[in-house]
Amino acid sequence: MTTDYDTYTTAGALVGGALGGLMIFFVVMMIIAIVLGILHIIGVWKILSKANKPGWGALIPVYNQYLLCKIVGVSPWWILILCLSPIIVLIPIIGTLANVAVAIYFTILLNVSLARSFGKEDGFAVGLILLAPIFYLILGLGDHKYLGEKPMNDVVFNKINQANHNKSTENTESATNTSKDTNIQYCTSCGSKIDGYTRFCPNCGKEVE
Repeated sequence: MTTDYDTYTTAGALVGGALGGLMIFFVVMMIIAIVLGILHIIGVWKILSKANKPGWGALIPVYNQYLLCKIVGVSPWWILILCLSPIIVLIPIIGTLANVAVAIYFTILLNVSLARSFGKEDGFAVGLILLAPIFYLILGLGDHKYLGEKPMNDVVFNKINQANHNKSTENTESATNTSKDTNIQYCTSCGSKIDGYTRFCPNCGKEVE
């Protein structure tokens, strides 16, 4: 005959076993995460060293992303944008989508640029994104040489830079035209327009005073 005590004991054993199994699962997952983190750091360290950047920078969050941006030619301003983008999550729906879009775009931009800077095809960037610890380690410990900055086309900052360049060009042309206008004079005798560098009026021949 089964008593209440036996029932409680069996239930307690099942709960204890479940909690024990869950704890073991979390411990195993934590160990795996630590190992993958160490592998990722080693990979980034070797990659930075190949590009003549301080390898120890791989140990410092944010700074390691800054160094990677510098060696592949991606604007470091993206890191600041990525750090500030969670603020826009306060905007319902659109904010969350924009935040996710920024993170995805920067991840693709950085890793495609990194693959190209070490002579790898864009397909290798898929591995850098999905299996970062393994592929960063492959890139760092392998015989892949750093070829210099080979950034992916950054449609955002390229448009900003192009707009600034156009504005600068317009300002230069405006200043040049203004300078030319100040050199224009008028003949005191016939009123004809003459270049400020001309000594004689081309219309009446009078010497410019």
